[in-house]
Amino acid sequence: MKISMTNSNRGLGKVISDRFDNVVEGFDEDSDVFINNRHYYFSGQAELLMEVFEKWRYKKKTIVNIISRSKYPNISKGYLYSASKAAVSHLSDNLRLTTDKECRIIDINPGLLNSDLPSLTYSEITDIIVYTIKLPFHIEVGELSVWHNTSYQKISKMKDEKKLSK
Repeated sequence: MKISMTNSNRGLGKVISDRFDNVVEGFDEDSDVFINNRHYYFSGQAELLMEVFEKWRYKKKTIVNIISRSKYPNISKGYLYSASKAAVSHLSDNLRLTTDKECRIIDINPGLLNSDLPSLTYSEITDIIVYTIKLPFHIEVGELSVWHNTSYQKISKMKDEKKLSK
């Protein structure tokens, strides 16, 4: 399986890349799976999703969008980041549910990753991504949201306390 991915050389992308033998940076039309791990504000990640979708719409390929728990309303104080992730999620839903596509579109919405606050590890999220990719092609996990089970209110309070102590 050939995988292409944005941000494959650091953080979550690096852990995903290390899990597979054949990963290339950026989008490669000849790959089987594209992992949209771009972190640009607003249009960057959504525009990339649309570009890949237009090329793969009628192909048996898989697009995985790494979005974020912050896409949900009233979660994140990073307003632009949150809005950009919500935009990718909304576009992905529209493409998945209202088009005659053949490709799979999978959205992964992780909470905090590799943080000193309660979080999941890059390896744990990678396990989930690998699971969704390796399912039989007729199974499309449209959206999967996962995070540490510590309440978001508690984590938010811990973040605020951490900022005050600096």
